[in-house]
Amino acid sequence: MDARQPTGSAAASPEPTATPADQPDAPLRRGRRERVLTVVKWVAAVVAVGLLVWGIARQWDAIVTDFARLDLTTVAIGLGATLVALVANMLSWRAMMAATGFRVRLAAAASIFFVGQLGKYIPGGVWSIAAQAELGRAHGLARSGSAVASLASMLVSMVTAALVGIVALLVSAPDGLAHYWWLAVVVVIGLVALTPPVLGRLIALAFRVLRRPSETTTLTWGGTAMSMVWSVAMWLAYGVQATVVLHVFGADSPSVFAVSTGAYAVAWLVGFLVVVAPAGLGAREGVLVLLLASVVPPAGGAALALAVVSRVLMTIGDVVLAGVGSVLAVRHRRTTARTAARAADLAGPPERHW
Repeated sequence: MDARQPTGSAAASPEPTATPADQPDAPLRRGRRERVLTVVKWVAAVVAVGLLVWGIARQWDAIVTDFARLDLTTVAIGLGATLVALVANMLSWRAMMAATGFRVRLAAAASIFFVGQLGKYIPGGVWSIAAQAELGRAHGLARSGSAVASLASMLVSMVTAALVGIVALLVSAPDGLAHYWWLAVVVVIGLVALTPPVLGRLIALAFRVLRRPSETTTLTWGGTAMSMVWSVAMWLAYGVQATVVLHVFGADSPSVFAVSTGAYAVAWLVGFLVVVAPAGLGAREGVLVLLLASVVPPAGGAALALAVVSRVLMTIGDVVLAGVGSVLAVRHRRTTARTAARAADLAGPPERHW
């Protein structure tokens, strides 16, 4: 795909695949494969929503108790900061797509990313990548290109989470790195891996390991840097969410913003690495409680309350933005269908050969 041609427009569609004359059953096989993929997508969506609901039901009593202490202003600011963080995450992914040579229109990026994000509620950590790769096909994106950008975007999130975490530990407790020294290792290895020359070689190696056709992937420094900038913006927005919630539960330390931002980022990183839990459920909350001990009252369960409230706000944000993405996807399909119909009308009836 030409990197200069934005995707996501009505005119963008995958190129038709030629059917060899000696394989008359090829269309039938493609149709069967498409039906199987459709069933798999619906099953995955149902599983993701089911696990999402299960996660909320599991903590329902704590949710009711903790939200009862929040005022409307706190909920509004917290939810607004969460939505900003999720949008920044999408823009980080979009910038990485641009870095790998695919410029995706904003509406298309929102549709692909936000709907695909529901896959993170399925244990395994890779379902959102698979979902985004499949959703990108409707906008003319190759599965491999979308998957590569999604993996690189996740690496960006991990590196920036470790960076923000280190800053928070230095602000809150200079000796904190003695216990979380591995954050520095993640940062160093991640930054090296994200340099375009190294990342390009890693992508080529991945294609060989997976026995996929080799593809030349040229990454740009500017796109990779913008992906990191948007990722840092995401953690800062989550820090705002955490700060306003912690204030309600008694946190009044001058360093609460820095500490809560770093704690949130490190908790996400640990939750992401614990792939057996949907969206890091459990591990993420435990790390938040541990890292926030320096800025929250020892009694009252402020850190655990933040974990519960933040989980609900993020879930609401994911559902809301997935709904927006679904609406954009439906609009794109309708626009594409109208464009195809107009093209067929202009082409006229097929020529008959007698």
